[in-house]
Amino acid sequence: MEIVITKSWRKSISMRFDAEGNLQVKAPKLSSQWTIDSFIAKNQAWIDKHAARIQKQRQDKKWYLFGEEIYPSNSPFSWGEWSLISPDKERIERGFKSQAKQYIPDRCQELADLHWFTYNTLRITSAMTRWGSCSSKKNINFSYRLIMSPKEAIDYVIIHELCHLRQMNHGPKFWKEVADIMPDYKVQEKHLKNEGWRYKV
Repeated sequence: MEIVITKSWRKSISMRFDAEGNLQVKAPKLSSQWTIDSFIAKNQAWIDKHAARIQKQRQDKKWYLFGEEIYPSNSPFSWGEWSLISPDKERIERGFKSQAKQYIPDRCQELADLHWFTYNTLRITSAMTRWGSCSSKKNINFSYRLIMSPKEAIDYVIIHELCHLRQMNHGPKFWKEVADIMPDYKVQEKHLKNEGWRYKV
């Protein structure tokens, strides 16, 4: 595990594990190394717990498409022969991106037409920290990783971003609009929060 320390004009020290399993520590600009080391030592139990979980996730790595576990034998991708233990990561990523580009734009257009939304462009990205985004210029982005989640969760993220076309915030009016279209959106939101770590290459 690598520890990466970044200093900036912030008030407190924080830390998290990134997608690669490295510990990212963010500290105030004037923090001493002793202060940072003490903070890390104080939270060693938390670090060990999460590092062990990440290691187990890597050992038990599974692949999903629309929320269903897939294997080389039932994979719809043209990946050729690959191993679950040491897969060709780039090839697998290309496969998921291809599936995302086939499904998500069409589904987004369907939902937009159904609920009277209009947007300019739609891009499939490699974002690791967010499922989707919407700009003030009405451009929408979705992470290819979304294709690994159940279709209901994909619909939620699409609806979430479409609603930002009318409400560029997360205020009461925004959530009311989301709820009017998808009354059980909190179920899908909870699923992505709790299970989203599975949907990575």
